[in-house]
Amino acid sequence: MSANREKILNLPGSVTGLIALLAAIQCVTEYGPQQLAIALYDSLAFIPARLSFLIAPQSVIDALAAREALSPGAMEQAALVFAAGPGALLTLLSYAFLHGNWTHFLINALTLAAFGAPVARRFGTRVFLAFLAACAIAGALMHFALHPFDLTPMVGASAAISGTMAAIVRFAFRPGARLGEYAGAVEDGKAAHAPPLSELGENRQAMMFLIAWFAVNLLMGAFPQAAGASEAIAWEAHIGGFLFGLLSFDAFDRAARSAS
Repeated sequence: MSANREKILNLPGSVTGLIALLAAIQCVTEYGPQQLAIALYDSLAFIPARLSFLIAPQSVIDALAAREALSPGAMEQAALVFAAGPGALLTLLSYAFLHGNWTHFLINALTLAAFGAPVARRFGTRVFLAFLAACAIAGALMHFALHPFDLTPMVGASAAISGTMAAIVRFAFRPGARLGEYAGAVEDGKAAHAPPLSELGENRQAMMFLIAWFAVNLLMGAFPQAAGASEAIAWEAHIGGFLFGLLSFDAFDRAARSAS
């Protein structure tokens, strides 16, 4: 067996470590003590009304009072809203470390490996992790803007991963080239940089990817059962993370070049 044989999975350490961390958390929530799992979801999931109550308590009270009736489950969520306090700000990011089930986790792990790896090689570990965090927060804020009084918890790393998909558009598409060909390889511990696209409208591949991505996410939001989801998909958060990744790419790319 050749010692130089290429690895089947050649992921950057930041991506491998993040997937391992998400898997460990999923194991705790699935197989650990039930009370611990409940505590994790209660404290780390993003609930829009929880943030609204921190910003404008009376608006949440009025919104809940305007509803004719709340189910027992909704009443429990309402109690969490009023008890959250400043910790609600942390959930803008912490929700991304939780997943609803193993299927949810596996889908996100695979897409993170596929789209996150080229971005991690280009940005480097620190900038890449900061980029993921910023995209996750942007996704939560987009969801919050459209559903400020929603009591439904939101979990999952999809918004952050959507940001990496947007970043791919900015440097991996070139006329006549396959996706990933310009993603860069690691040389001497630094990610090789291909010039970023400055005009997306002039690149047919990039525009087709953008159109397809938005169409798929809008369809998943309208018909979650078609995507195999038993609950509503927070497609607004996906779009928030994607738009942030697309528009902020240059700033993170410059930061990565300065750090290299």
